[in-house]
Amino acid sequence: MKPMKLVGFLSGAAALTLTTGAIADNLNDISKEDLMQRVLAAEARIDQIEASNDSSWITEQRAEEMRNLVYDVLADADTRASLLQSGITAGYDEGAVLGSTDGNWLLKTNLLMQQRFIYNNQDGSASRDSDGDGQTEDNRYGFENTRTKFIMSGHVVSPEWFYRVDINVGSAGSGRTGTLNAYLGYDYGNGWSVQIGSMKTPLLREELVEAQYQLAVERSNVNYAFTGGYADGIMASYQGDQFGLDFMFSDGVGTGQTNWVALDTDYAFTVRGEWLAMGNWDQFMDFTSMQGSETGVLVGGAFHYETGESDTFAEDVDLWIVTGDVSVEGDGWNIYAAVIYSDIDFGVAGVTDLNSWGVVVQGGYYVTEQTELFARYEWADPDISGIEDISILTLGFNHYFSGHNAKWTTDVGIGIDAVNAGVGVNGSPANITGFRRDIGNNDGQVVVRTQLQILF
Repeated sequence: MKPMKLVGFLSGAAALTLTTGAIADNLNDISKEDLMQRVLAAEARIDQIEASNDSSWITEQRAEEMRNLVYDVLADADTRASLLQSGITAGYDEGAVLGSTDGNWLLKTNLLMQQRFIYNNQDGSASRDSDGDGQTEDNRYGFENTRTKFIMSGHVVSPEWFYRVDINVGSAGSGRTGTLNAYLGYDYGNGWSVQIGSMKTPLLREELVEAQYQLAVERSNVNYAFTGGYADGIMASYQGDQFGLDFMFSDGVGTGQTNWVALDTDYAFTVRGEWLAMGNWDQFMDFTSMQGSETGVLVGGAFHYETGESDTFAEDVDLWIVTGDVSVEGDGWNIYAAVIYSDIDFGVAGVTDLNSWGVVVQGGYYVTEQTELFARYEWADPDISGIEDISILTLGFNHYFSGHNAKWTTDVGIGIDAVNAGVGVNGSPANITGFRRDIGNNDGQVVVRTQLQILF
């Protein structure tokens, strides 16, 4: 029976009851027991009708059951989430993060990919094999997986015990592959920390700025000629509100990931100091300065000294490197300049000591919120007889799809004089810059590079 019919039935039953009460005097022949039996029968009938026809009652019951079921599922999910939260946390914070809820254990992973196309035109190379690779073409070009770098960092036991490991599985011919950074350390608080392992020597600022944060496609040839690169050692650091200081005792330039018995130095140390005149430290993690950025000024200087290992062929070889640099960033523009001097004292009769100089000047300017034009000039005097000074002008642009996380960089490098890329104090690889080695006074080398970068 439908609800409306049931209401009508009940109304009729009520009316009938009232009528029965009104004519009670005419029903004296009906006993009270008989009347009670009739009432009970009517109630039973009503209950039967409700049980068989009240769809609203059935719906409410089912709704209540569904609510109870939903509550049970939600409670179970909440319990599981609570159990998860009590053990680990996961998410993204400038990298994929996995850690404990008490903050004592943390693993952050990042991935850097730099995929390049490089075109090189070397004047007159058809007449000789300029770089010893068996190729003599004037024009060479090709694609390269320069960097596919996995970066793992974080802390263990407590936030004070930190670590970092970088592994580059990019093209072997480009240099800088395999394990790069691999160190652990302890943060003493108040800006002081100590770390030990394989790490960059705190020498040239251009080298210390990570590859993903450079202005051009690649660091300058001058950087690779003078850099200390990666070294095995121990470093103490301090960073305050305006001053920073690094002191590293190591096996010497270019000794990263080497065995302890490898022939290197008796001792080597590097000291770098920085003064933050304006701005904040974070803005100098890269070389760019997007529109809307505050003005910042950073002045730095470094000194490196090492002496060859006793009782080896390099016993009497001493190396000094001194550098000074300044970085200025503003609202959509940036300028960087560095001067480098190195002295190699061979200490061997008849062998000429080398006194080399290098200069790098670069700057960038945003023409839109996402597009930046830049220029760089680099010069170096290797102080080697018969070798021209390095003189290279580079022009290019960056288009930031999403900051450094997704950007496209293209530049053109022109070797004004003969280029002897990779001729440096630590034999740094030349191919990573895209330049080939010139011979004699040959000049006019042109390199076109374009790169797509993803960082997450």
